[in-house]
Amino acid sequence: MSSGRRRRSAEAALVILHTADLHDRLKPEAARRLAELRAAEPNCLLLDAGDAVGAGNLTFRPGGEPILRTMAEIGYRAMTMGNRESHPRRWFLERKLRDAAFPILAANLVAEGAPAPEVVKPYVVLRAGGSRVAVIGPTREITKPGSRLAGITDYVWRDPVEAAAEYVDELKGRADLVVILSHCGLTVDRKLAALPGVDIVLGGHSHRKTIERGDGAPIVHPGAYGRLVSRTEIEGGKVANVELLPLEVEE
Repeated sequence: MSSGRRRRSAEAALVILHTADLHDRLKPEAARRLAELRAAEPNCLLLDAGDAVGAGNLTFRPGGEPILRTMAEIGYRAMTMGNRESHPRRWFLERKLRDAAFPILAANLVAEGAPAPEVVKPYVVLRAGGSRVAVIGPTREITKPGSRLAGITDYVWRDPVEAAAEYVDELKGRADLVVILSHCGLTVDRKLAALPGVDIVLGGHSHRKTIERGDGAPIVHPGAYGRLVSRTEIEGGKVANVELLPLEVEE
């Protein structure tokens, strides 16, 4: 599945690879393929749109998250916090994310009862191929401000579209490309894609496999469980080509 013209990867100024909703089910074969794809691109960013871990929203693995260690070994540069990576309490959240050797993005997280762990950022500006790429990471509203549960949690989640819009404005002039790395689902991603200044939305949470090109920025969802990866070529600061590539060999 692809969108736009196909070019040789060596000609691409910048390539962005993106997975989502791994749920700790990334097979060794798929992990090797991801590593090969990343290594084959001289200017490559590998990103994930959240729900990589196997633990649920309110649980964590005392021994850590193997998938986060695997992602670090492959060379991921950032991921958005999915609901599975979240936790309402600081102590548990810090332990849940301790194996992440890359930023965990949560653009709409509001720390009320305790500060967020140091690894959690609203956005990052990454450099690749001479380009400055702003990656903003909104996620779904897990606990809304003013809700019944808001008074007993350390964190609440504001509207993801409003939060993303503020960071897009803040990053004007500081980046050559603005990427929304979203764990909000396809319906919200369409609103994010309509924001002025957004170049592409790389999404997850809906477990959809789709490339949408409408009036706003392109929207890309690679499905779940590491079966596909999205590959986006950027040329001249613009999205030139988008495709979904298989990571598993079909039998």
